[in-house]
Amino acid sequence: MRTPNYALALALAQVGWNNSETARRINTLALERGHHSVAIDRSRVSRWIRHGEKPRQPVPELLAELLAEHLGQPYTPQSLGIGPARSLLVLLDPQEHRTLTANAAAANMPVEHYAHALLRKALSQSSVPQPAQFRQQEV
Repeated sequence: MRTPNYALALALAQVGWNNSETARRINTLALERGHHSVAIDRSRVSRWIRHGEKPRQPVPELLAELLAEHLGQPYTPQSLGIGPARSLLVLLDPQEHRTLTANAAAANMPVEHYAHALLRKALSQSSVPQPAQFRQQEV
């Protein structure tokens, strides 16, 4: 089951565009750029927001550009949740996995979302650890 795309919903709310207006603006810019096969409608925009579907290229780049222009701040397809996913494999020992799973359940979150939130929090802390701190110790 896919989850709603809150980042995209928030950006569209900030700019004040409904799904029809968003589709119209994407289609207009796509035609201006020579992308004649782009034909977005309001129901497609709704699926991006409500179900977390991701649009095909060149739409993510076009939408990020439109929002950046109208809101005066940088947007990327990734920041809007419509870009290609980047994955990261983290190997956990069984106890670490049990702890992560239990904490995610206590937070009433899917384990992937909980792990993502933990990583974001760690990355946002002001002190940047030096690479030597991450070297594995010999056992």
